[in-house]
Amino acid sequence: MVKELLYWLATMAALLVKCSYFQHTSEFLDKPFPSATGIVVMIMTMSLLAIAMVFIFLLFKRKRLTVLFVFNLLVTIMLIADTNFYRYYQGVITLPVILNLGLRLVGSVNESIISLFRIYDIIYLVDLPFMFFWMKKVNKAGIEILPFRRRLSISAFALALSIAGVLGIHRNVHIGPFPYSNNYITQQFGVLYTHLDTTKDYFEDLILNDETLTAEDIGEINKFFSEKNKAAKKKSKAYQGIARGKNLIMIQVEALQEFVIGRNVNGYEITPNINKLIGESIYFDNIYCQTAGGNTSDAELLVNTSLYPAPEGAANYLYPDNFYYTLARALEEKGYNTYAMHGFKPEFYNRNIIYKNYGYDRFFSEEDYILDEFAGWETEALSDSSFFRQSLEKITGKDPFFSFLVTLSSHHPFTCFEDYKFDEDGFNVGKWQGTYLGNYLKAAHYADKCIGEFITALKNNGLYDNSVIVLYGDHTAIPRYLAEELMEFLDMELDEYNLMKVKKVPLVIHYKGLGKSRTVSITGGQIDIMPTVANIMGVNVPYAIGKDLFNTNKGYAIFRNGSVVTDDYLYISDLGRMFDNEGNDLDLSLYVEELEKFQQELRISDLIIENNAFKIKNKF
Repeated sequence: MVKELLYWLATMAALLVKCSYFQHTSEFLDKPFPSATGIVVMIMTMSLLAIAMVFIFLLFKRKRLTVLFVFNLLVTIMLIADTNFYRYYQGVITLPVILNLGLRLVGSVNESIISLFRIYDIIYLVDLPFMFFWMKKVNKAGIEILPFRRRLSISAFALALSIAGVLGIHRNVHIGPFPYSNNYITQQFGVLYTHLDTTKDYFEDLILNDETLTAEDIGEINKFFSEKNKAAKKKSKAYQGIARGKNLIMIQVEALQEFVIGRNVNGYEITPNINKLIGESIYFDNIYCQTAGGNTSDAELLVNTSLYPAPEGAANYLYPDNFYYTLARALEEKGYNTYAMHGFKPEFYNRNIIYKNYGYDRFFSEEDYILDEFAGWETEALSDSSFFRQSLEKITGKDPFFSFLVTLSSHHPFTCFEDYKFDEDGFNVGKWQGTYLGNYLKAAHYADKCIGEFITALKNNGLYDNSVIVLYGDHTAIPRYLAEELMEFLDMELDEYNLMKVKKVPLVIHYKGLGKSRTVSITGGQIDIMPTVANIMGVNVPYAIGKDLFNTNKGYAIFRNGSVVTDDYLYISDLGRMFDNEGNDLDLSLYVEELEKFQQELRISDLIIENNAFKIKNKF
């Protein structure tokens, strides 16, 4: 019995080390143990592990050590998934993500996943061979068969202590007025608690949500849009309909962040062609990335529908059959031909389904392109250069048209660009050669080169002056765990405030009728792109949650986790803290009402998407 007890204790210790490693490597605990938060997380984690282990001890008579080893293995796999998911998506993986994404993305992003592993991650695996052979040895020597009553009494005592630990921690830890962020919950209670909490919420929604809107829900949605549209009608509209009847070319650039715009590295412009385009356009330099677990597909949702991403997972997989009011539908009503274009597999992110429900007449995917040149993400992914060239051939038909192009080459992990040589201009990244940041800067420069080729072709075809061209980035490029390189490059201090401030993507809107080029620094997000473009094109989008950036006096961006950035302050939900524009702390209690009003947008969007609300058009 002593040997068996030691095995149980060793398993508990190993899992505590792994959970602690996750908390620290993901920087949920930024202080060394034993900080106050670290002790709380350790007690909660130990209590939750003990509860699971109690049931193993109670329910299994002879094979309990075998089951205990399997439990250790499963928790280890989960923590490895958490670690790598967090490094890319900045969040803990949840059951909806697993169920709705599953292996569908793994086959296409295997290089990205592998690149996230670090040598120190071996800590997750070092105990398993030892624990396996120890388990075999103890089993061979014979497990003491305890009567059920004795197992029950031991289990009841251990369970009572463990539950007391969980409840004691939960009741005495303040989780803030806006517990929207799973990261904040993980920071306060640990990763195991987050998994239990999100799984509980998922099954509650599954059981309780019958996907029908109540009269109260409909009233809330009606009121939101009624008040929003009424307020908009009272204001004069700058640029309203200025490009009515003109072509619209919208370019979503993979992983293009705002910090590369107008910046040099080693004496070279990173984005010379985009910089030149900005000199002939209106440039919004304070637009925040609002994507969540769906990354690129979230950007597409934000821009096409002006709705927020799903709380967990990707809406493209969760709600692919929804009806959406989109920019494509609004333009189609005005006689436009509408095309979505992406040189990758049509089923990736369910694009072959979702683009139809966005109202596009045609989706040109990998199957419609000649795969004649490869660059960037995968060895068999069509290069942006070829993608733009072939796309132009497909859209130069009947006017007017709306073409939505999604690029691919500058996709994480950027390793394909490490030894890439730019013969045209000799671009190189100097001291950053061979680093993650250096590879990204090369990827951004390559994407810029391809955009330059496309702009030149548009000018040669007479489309440049006869079209509205909208260019923006889809999501951030530099993972949190590699942020030191970025902060050094930008000469900024590494902290959560600055990391939030650099979560920006460029937004360029070109049309000759917009007049003199200028930079607009109002705070906004990707959700605002659709109503801003719709105003220029002279089409009505009454169910856009975002704002028209040309016609608003109040700048703000709301994030899926509940964080908010405005022209005046920044609220980070992961920290539960408010900052002014200099990074100084503000009294959060003074802003609770305003934050709640901002975050109502998340609730309205969730009601619409989760209940396919627009299918009942007559009720709105």
